[in-house]
Amino acid sequence: MEGQIESAGVHQAVADHPCGVESCGERAAAKVDMREFCLAHFLSVSFEELRASHERLRTAAYDPTAMASFRERSSIWAREAERLAEEARLADPQTKARLMGSLQWISQAGKSLRRSPRAAAAVPVWLRREDPRRTWEEDTWTTTLSRHGAGFVCRHPVDTGGMVVLTRKDKGGRAEARVVYSKLDSEGRRQIGVELIDRDDFWD
Repeated sequence: MEGQIESAGVHQAVADHPCGVESCGERAAAKVDMREFCLAHFLSVSFEELRASHERLRTAAYDPTAMASFRERSSIWAREAERLAEEARLADPQTKARLMGSLQWISQAGKSLRRSPRAAAAVPVWLRREDPRRTWEEDTWTTTLSRHGAGFVCRHPVDTGGMVVLTRKDKGGRAEARVVYSKLDSEGRRQIGVELIDRDDFWD
């Protein structure tokens, strides 16, 4: 109860301040990274900053400090969004739908980020897609490795979110993995990235 009263007081203080976005005359509704936003700019400016940070992390070298900062920021953003979605004054279904959609994106965004550094390494594997409608297997090799996943050259089309099975040709180990990206490189080869399911010792 005491925590709820304290939280209510903090958010009342935020509401007494103007939105921090220049030229916006609305009152603040949420606070992220010591910046205050009205509801509209919380859902636009603040959320787009979060998406931009996620994209930079996805394409840059693994940085544990930046990763921790993003996770903390997205957690704060999610708490503010959940609070706003529950407030009785926000009866607008469209606004609530945007808040819930943003929360769903945050939940998925954290799963798509690598959890450990990658290193260039070529390990020969059999890559198999086990699906009653579209089963295939091919010989390939890793282009990058991390404790929780790997990157591959793949000759078959693979959907992001799909499941594949990896079998090491050198040691015979087998593991299931989820495809986290699938794209063509500058040479027209399909590059895929996978996240291992419940295995952190597959690559020794």
